[in-house]
Amino acid sequence: MSDFRVSYELTGRVAVVTGAAQGIGQAVAAAMAHAGADVALIDLDEERLAETRGLVEAAGRKALAVGCDVGDEDSVGAAFAAIEDRLGPAHALVNCAGVICENEPAEVAKASDLDRLLRVNLKGTLFAAQAAARQMIPAKRGRIVNLASQAAILSLPNQSLYTATKGAVAALTRSLAIDWAPHNITVNAIAPTFVWTPMAAPMLEIKEVHDASTRRIPLGRIARPQDIAGAALFLCSDGAAMITGHLLPVDGGWTAGEPGLAL
Repeated sequence: MSDFRVSYELTGRVAVVTGAAQGIGQAVAAAMAHAGADVALIDLDEERLAETRGLVEAAGRKALAVGCDVGDEDSVGAAFAAIEDRLGPAHALVNCAGVICENEPAEVAKASDLDRLLRVNLKGTLFAAQAAARQMIPAKRGRIVNLASQAAILSLPNQSLYTATKGAVAALTRSLAIDWAPHNITVNAIAPTFVWTPMAAPMLEIKEVHDASTRRIPLGRIARPQDIAGAALFLCSDGAAMITGHLLPVDGGWTAGEPGLAL
């Protein structure tokens, strides 16, 4: 008789989360721990990881905090070497590290902002994925999830540089999925809508922005970090074993269509 049970547990596995000090990264790390994984926490400032480390340990799992500049290939390599030495090779990676810049019209967008966004959002995603894949390939298994944005699907005003880098993350995800499929490594991306995080809060606390956003989201609310963490957990589980190369919107229906159109 066939066994149709589906598991979403990560017991006995090692999960790596970049940008784990706050926001989506912190929520993802906690979700991974509650699913049974030991969690390596990567952030630029290792001291800022103390709260996330506490959340993982409170779930009864091992936590390893690693200070790392994801935009520096050598720093990423050293971080993953430490993770393998202390916890074992990575089974799952969720790339949450990311930055944004000030809203500006495209004609005045700054090269310095583009350099910073590319360094963290694109290079950081690539470097961490490469380092994780090198640990996953010998074992012929692995899950990688990248954080793109709904901006990779439809453009937002005055954010040409952020949109470009997140679109690149989506394209990179598809390429990595094809290259690493023979090694049984799945690579997917999540496209969140606006999320209540420390990075987004200054914008979302502006009433006009908040109200316009919630009107545009069919489910009628701003996302929470745990909404994104749930999708990441699913994509890292055995339940998503046949899903690779996809961009999953977690947007309350924003990209499905226009909810306010009076017909």
